Amino acid sequence: MNKKLIGLALLIVSLLTIVGCSSNSDASSDESAETEKEKVFEETDEIAREFYQAGFELNIPKAHSMLSPAGQEKLENEPYVTGIVKEDGSDLHASDLVDPEEYGKYKKSGAEGFKDFDKLNDEYEIRRYDYVYDEDSKEIIYYVKPWRGYEFKDGDSNFISMKQNEEGEWKIKQFIDSIPEDVNGKDSGTIIHPYKKAEDSEEDEYGFE
Repeated sequence: MNKKLIGLALLIVSLLTIVGCSSNSDASSDESAETEKEKVFEETDEIAREFYQAGFELNIPKAHSMLSPAGQEKLENEPYVTGIVKEDGSDLHASDLVDPEEYGKYKKSGAEGFKDFDKLNDEYEIRRYDYVYDEDSKEIIYYVKPWRGYEFKDGDSNFISMKQNEEGEWKIKQFIDSIPEDVNGKDSGTIIHPYKKAEDSEEDEYGFE
């Protein structure tokens, strides 16, 4: 084999080696990015569920503490109706419950608006829109159902959007009951908690519970 052919063969081998190393590097980089994403989702999944529970139970002080500054301002100033009526016949707004003492006072009244998340058992759904999140936006959006009542029915749902602040804390944008622009349909996300119909317990022959 002459020197020209040997040189050409060595050049081809070198190029193939470089391409192979580059491909391995890209694959490794992609795997690292996916791993980092999974870590982020593991944290935000829990935060979304926590906020969902606070909102469902009408625990406004808790929900307020998880909101961003802009979200807190909206909650404090906009008339979010709770469905609870005050003694004077007027509507009780979420802003009336931001103060823990006021919340405690109304909670003791036993109003139906204060629900128990545990009573849902597994009859609820939480969905994450993975594709919304990227390194630039740093925003993650979730869908939860039901939101206001115990029945799993159309129209009773909400979206939870969150983003990290400068301290690295995840804060909720606001209460969102319409589909955000970045979401390609409510059914397009990843279900992280599927709805499961609770099995009816068999009735005891003696009528005992």
